[in-house]
Amino acid sequence: MIKLNWPNRILLYSMIIIAVSVLLTAAITVRTASRLWEKEFRERNTAYAMYTSLDVLRTFGGTFNGSVTPQIAEAIDLLTVHNEDLLGVMILTESGRALFSTLPRDLALGLEDFWRNGIGAAVAGVVRSKKHLRNEVVYRGRKFLDVLAPVNTRGGNRPIAVRYVYGYSSLEAKKANLIKGVLVGAFLLMALGALLSVVFSRSLTSPLKVLSQGAAKIAGGDRDYRIDLPRGDEMGNLADQFNRMVDSLGEQQEDLERANVELQNTNLRMRDLQTQLVRSERLAALGQLSAGVSHELDNPIGVILGYAELIKEESEAENQHGEYAGVILDEAKRCKRIIAGLLDFSRPRLGEKGTVDLKGLISGLTSQLSEQRPFRRISWRLTLGDGDSLVHADPDALRQVIVNLCLNSSQAMEGEGEIAIGMSPARDKDKDGHMVRLADVGPGIEDASLERIFDPFYTTKKRGEGTGLGLSICRKLIEDAGGWIRAVKGRGGVFELWLPSVGQVRDRENTIPEEG
Repeated sequence: MIKLNWPNRILLYSMIIIAVSVLLTAAITVRTASRLWEKEFRERNTAYAMYTSLDVLRTFGGTFNGSVTPQIAEAIDLLTVHNEDLLGVMILTESGRALFSTLPRDLALGLEDFWRNGIGAAVAGVVRSKKHLRNEVVYRGRKFLDVLAPVNTRGGNRPIAVRYVYGYSSLEAKKANLIKGVLVGAFLLMALGALLSVVFSRSLTSPLKVLSQGAAKIAGGDRDYRIDLPRGDEMGNLADQFNRMVDSLGEQQEDLERANVELQNTNLRMRDLQTQLVRSERLAALGQLSAGVSHELDNPIGVILGYAELIKEESEAENQHGEYAGVILDEAKRCKRIIAGLLDFSRPRLGEKGTVDLKGLISGLTSQLSEQRPFRRISWRLTLGDGDSLVHADPDALRQVIVNLCLNSSQAMEGEGEIAIGMSPARDKDKDGHMVRLADVGPGIEDASLERIFDPFYTTKKRGEGTGLGLSICRKLIEDAGGWIRAVKGRGGVFELWLPSVGQVRDRENTIPEEG
């Protein structure tokens, strides 16, 4: 494919526009003239038929025996001389029977087929209405005008019709001459337009080429280059403005470099402040967490110490040692669970994220849990829907969340009841994702606990049955995957968690966060 530079493109486009405009104007001119000429042709020849039909009858003198006398031949010739478009005439009775005809038989019969309901019905209608009829048809590749004119014979006692058939040969020749003239004129106009386009293109492209070369010099780093274009028109003014712009750019570049240095220094200071702020927030959170851990560990440790004192004081009563040792073991295990949960909550997971099929994960988990003791009297109702359910997350983390929620439901129903898990596509803040809803038939969650249930060490279970960190860990794992989890009011315990679809997470990971 040939690539043209922009001056040649301007020239080419200009010539195309001129050619299209000229040809379009020529086509409209020819079409308009043809329509006017055809209308004039129809009106003129129809009027000719109306005004000469009586003369035709006078020529025959009321006799129609089929013979052509010299007087009749001379009259017919006069009709043709006065109207070169006339091909022949016919005299017809009211029933459509031909009394006289100068038309070729095949032409007369061929044109009759174009009259609606036949020539007889057309003649009868003309005689009754005493109004002419005309029919414009194309027969064997040629165009004809067929006119029926009503007239009465001598005395008005025998109504008949005279049929005139005209050819369009003269009109077609006239159109052909017009088209030739228009094409010649169009060619001359296009040649003139092309010449003017060349002159205009050169007058425009020469100074633009100088400007383009100057811009290339400056873009290459030559800031001292100036354009010399001594012209008093818009191009000369543009060159002056260009030179002033180069001067202004030099000053702005220096200001920009100074501002960039200041911005870098400010950015470094902001990073230091941000690091200090994050460190302060971590220390504050660690202090709050430490206070909670101390409070939770204080009671079991106190019990351990108390029973240890009893063992020491009552060392003689060996029968009590086993019971005391059991209590110490239970409380020590509780301390271990609290510390393990605290570690899971505070330290980052090292699991590898990947594409996870939520439907497959939930179906597999519920099948596995059904065989375990806490779920043997639990019935499952899964409504996972159709379509894909792909998310980008740590599969082990998602399993931990689902298992934890199911275990909480089983404990709330005391090991017997129904757990319903539903999943459907859902949007959150203009992001596509998947919503998982888990509901049981247990006692449910009180309104006061809906907001606090995810707080660390908050639990509604009996003493020794939980650490209060399970749901906190679940929320952290879901948020790490870019989603959220919440408890909602329902008949029993109801939890909803939302995870973004695979495409949404990848878009987020490919986005560079703004600083500050």
